[in-house]
Amino acid sequence: MTVWLVSMAHSFVAATLVGGLLLGLPTQPPGRRLVSAGVWLALAGLALGAAAYLFAVAHHSEVATRTTLRSAVLVIATAALVVLALRPWLAKKRLAPLLSVGAVLMASGLAAQAMFDFLAESADHSLSATAVLNTELILNIFAIAAGTAALIAVVPLVAHAARGARSAATVLLAVVLGLQGVLWTAEVMLGLLQLGSLDVTSGRVSFIAIVTEAKPYATYLWLALIAGLAVLRFVVGRQQHPPVPTAPVERRRRLALILSEQRWFRGALTTAGFLLVVMLYHDLYASQPPRLSAAVPVAADAEGEVRIPVEQVKDGRLHRFAYIASDGHRIRFFLINRYDADHVSIGVVFDACMICGNQGYIQEGNEVICVACNVRLFTPSIGKPGGCNPIPLVHRASADTITIAAADLAKGAKYFSEIVELAVTDPVTGTRLVNLKAPYQYDYGGGTFFFESRDSYEKFRADPERYVPAKGV
Repeated sequence: MTVWLVSMAHSFVAATLVGGLLLGLPTQPPGRRLVSAGVWLALAGLALGAAAYLFAVAHHSEVATRTTLRSAVLVIATAALVVLALRPWLAKKRLAPLLSVGAVLMASGLAAQAMFDFLAESADHSLSATAVLNTELILNIFAIAAGTAALIAVVPLVAHAARGARSAATVLLAVVLGLQGVLWTAEVMLGLLQLGSLDVTSGRVSFIAIVTEAKPYATYLWLALIAGLAVLRFVVGRQQHPPVPTAPVERRRRLALILSEQRWFRGALTTAGFLLVVMLYHDLYASQPPRLSAAVPVAADAEGEVRIPVEQVKDGRLHRFAYIASDGHRIRFFLINRYDADHVSIGVVFDACMICGNQGYIQEGNEVICVACNVRLFTPSIGKPGGCNPIPLVHRASADTITIAAADLAKGAKYFSEIVELAVTDPVTGTRLVNLKAPYQYDYGGGTFFFESRDSYEKFRADPERYVPAKGV
């Protein structure tokens, strides 16, 4: 649900912020005709962005289309910054209408780019997994409607705040366009590099990498600026208002004005706060990958085996364990009763699969789910090879115990990349070492041995049986 609203926020907040500032900067509120023309051109921009995206998909030219669109908007933004700097001079020369024309063009260009970005960002998401009306579809449609309402509300709220703090709004517009210009420049450069139209240099790659890493935080900055502008307008307005008169009519008029300003102020903070909360929820929680439950550490007994009581794992829950191999690999595996308490059949598997790697499995309700690909497993199939099933682990099962040989667990080291620090012994010299810092290591007889020098390493390789029985790790 939140992914749609967050995609809309990332794509449209900058455009709505700029649109509101452009509406609020003129000393006289824009006439009805100009507002109507701006709305129609903004809608035309949205349609242009949608058409550009559909064209890009149909012709497999998303990079080229995006780069062209970014370049055009970058030119418009640069021109807008120049016009903004020359604003007092244009007003003196009675060329103020040019400002309105430029504002309308800017709004149209930003709308086109925002729509293209939204469609591209949400292309991998579907409104519903099925073709029938369901809760998922209703929630996603509600999210889109709520996001649309909030983003539309940003424009008049920012415009109202800008009219009460025009100097700050002018600086804010220049800051937003300047920072957005940096983002667009990086994206244009990346597109040109991908198209082979620009030579690859370390400086360009570094610039693109830094800006790309910072890009997700830009929307948070825009929302903070919206809230900050609203606060500034409210504070400045309270300082500029004269004391409330005692005459009844004037008093009611002044109080109505104060209440109106408070409503605008609360509206701006509520809208920005709503978008901010949804984005934080999505980024910090909803979009995070599932977390694996803690793995219970196990060790082999004197016979080189790990024994787990059936009574401990027959409840139908996923029970995760971890075994540390001789080379320090942390090998996860889990046991689960594939049926019910009256028909106990324990699946014993590594917490990894041949297709998706070692990201592991989680249990939600009665379903076991692959973290990597989100596939739902048929629980009775756990322990069988193939597909996205976890890799079977060789074991022996009795009525009350599951027995796994340490050697069979150690074979799973190749499926896992995590290595923990272990205290080990050089089998030749008896020197205590740390596995992660030992300069040499050698696999023999199902175990891994570590050495402090090449000399002891070569001696072991020449005659390993001389050292293993007496000084094995």
